[in-house]
Amino acid sequence: MIRALARAADTFMGGIIAKGATAAPTIKATPESAPRALFSAILDMMLALDDNDVPEGRYVVVSPKVKRYLVEYPAVANASEYGAAGVTMNGAFAQLAGFTVLSTTAMPKGVDIVAGHNEFSTYASQFTGFREGQSEKYRADYMDNLHLYGGKIVRYPELDTKKADNTFDESKPTKGILKATVEWTP
Repeated sequence: MIRALARAADTFMGGIIAKGATAAPTIKATPESAPRALFSAILDMMLALDDNDVPEGRYVVVSPKVKRYLVEYPAVANASEYGAAGVTMNGAFAQLAGFTVLSTTAMPKGVDIVAGHNEFSTYASQFTGFREGQSEKYRADYMDNLHLYGGKIVRYPELDTKKADNTFDESKPTKGILKATVEWTP
């Protein structure tokens, strides 16, 4: 039950983040070139966030397939040589180019890598309407409630497009979160 709620929240928030993220160029990868191509794409995302003065404390979330090839790259596999702990530490499998690198199976469709800073998105969750009762079908008590949740991309004046009425244009992507798709070729 708890895992199902967590997965639903991850899937929901992943969709919000992917919809509001700026698209990076598609990464073309073969099994041989994938480790270098994926590492290079993450460095390009680092540069794009640096150009927009996105603060430290950044994350990169990758699909399991991207993780599989990324851990082959020497800078990730031998992270201890670069001052970071090795692969798989507290849910993060690497510290790379100023990013905490994480993996999830709840990536939005058509997105393989998301990079950004957690201050550019927000998520709220609340359980309400608790009620208790006795099951008519079983000799048991039950508890029922309602789970309310929502998410939003946070807009910043220096990075996001403002409309004439001085509000942010929610139809434009934020420059504080990037997304990329990998085009896999055999």
